[in-house]
Order: sequence, then structure tokens, then C-alpha cells
Amino acid sequence: MLYIILLTFLVLFFTFGTIAGVKQTKQMLDSQMSEKSRIQHYATITFSMWIPVIASLLVVVFTDITFADIGFSLLSFDLNSTVTIIVLVAALLWIVYFLYMIIAFLISANHRQRRNDILEQKASGDDYYDLVVSRLMTPKTKNEKRWWVGVSLTTGICEEIIFRGFFIFLIASIFPDMSIYLVLVIAVVLFGLGHFYQGRKGLVITTLIGAFLSLVYIVSGSLIILIVMHFITNFANAFEYSRE
Repeated sequence: MLYIILLTFLVLFFTFGTIAGVKQTKQMLDSQMSEKSRIQHYATITFSMWIPVIASLLVVVFTDITFADIGFSLLSFDLNSTVTIIVLVAALLWIVYFLYMIIAFLISANHRQRRNDILEQKASGDDYYDLVVSRLMTPKTKNEKRWWVGVSLTTGICEEIIFRGFFIFLIASIFPDMSIYLVLVIAVVLFGLGHFYQGRKGLVITTLIGAFLSLVYIVSGSLIILIVMHFITNFANAFEYSRE
């Protein structure tokens, strides 16, 4: 019963959060956004994401659920070695790519100008996903970028704990006869729906990202790699635009 209550709480929290996020995103896109409004938006994301995570972790502390159950364990590679190598190499290339984008932004004026041009083109277009990314998810000023570090850490830690840690564990525990692959599909779909504020294109993109992160989780048996990948993916958005 505890597992059902916790799963229901998490699903309802993110359902209402998604509905509110869709409404807020449309309102912000229709308004003239300022540094203050972006920072307020980042602060809302940062603080609200920790609510279900803290509540869920308290359940772990006071029940028989262990931190290992939700992915806080050492890396363990129990699957086929070929599959494991392919997935881990892909994860490493993922991290290297975003590190390259960050470093190139810091050291190359030409790279910064190209990224600026691309972002401004997206911001002036009519693709809803591009508008969300360029106007909301890409910090412009130094203050915005400081807050974005908190957003990146929060989403990297909190979303992995909830969507890869708790959702997979709870669904598998409540439905022990369900195929692990179906459990993964449900968790991935929930992850994608949680990003519906980015529009249909954003839903598809985040669902595919969630599927790959879930595969890394199954291969590694730990949230550690996922948190690093998730953080650096979001953090790299701070290196997409420069006013200086």
C-alpha cells in the first residue's frame, strides 16, 4: 500500500506540475521576458523540484526501502558485455560532446558568435520548441547563468531520483509480474510527459533522451552516471549565448 500511495503522490505531483508548467510557459512566451522574470522562473523550478524528492527520500529513511533500491549504489555491469560497452561508450561520447561545447564557447569567439546566431534565429522563428529553448531554457546574463547552475543541478539530481530511481522501483514492486521492459517504457513515457511544456517536439526529444538514460541505468545499475549526464546536458545551455 505504501508503494501505491508514494507512486500516486509522485504521478499527481508531476501531472499538476506539468499542467501548470504548460500554462506558465505559454504566458512567458507571450510576454516580454526580462532577466528578473527568467530568474524567478529558474527559482520556481529549483525549489519546486526538491519538494517530491525530499518527501520521497524521507519515506526511504523511515521505511524498508533502501537507497540502493532507488539507484544509489556502486556501478555494477551485469548485462551482456557487448551491450554494456556500446551503451557506456555512447554515454561517454555524450559527456564529451557537451564538454566540448562548453570549452569551445569559453575559448572561441567564432564559436560563440555562431551559437549566438543560431539562438537568435530560433528565437525569431515560429517553432514552439525552439522558442522555449531559446527564450526560457537558455540563460543570457551572468545572473541568469548563476541561477541556471542551480537549475541544472536540481534537474540532474531530482529528475533522475524520481523518474529513473523511484518510478522504476515502485512500478516494478507494485507489478512484480510486469516485464522490466514495460516498466522502463512506462517510466520513460512519464519522463517525456513531464516535459510537455516544451510542446510535442520537446516531448518526443525528452522521451528519447529518457529512453537512453534508462538504458544507461539498466546497464550500470546506478544513478551516478545518469546524474552526471543529465547535469552536463542542461548546464551546457548556459554556454549557448553570450552578450559580452
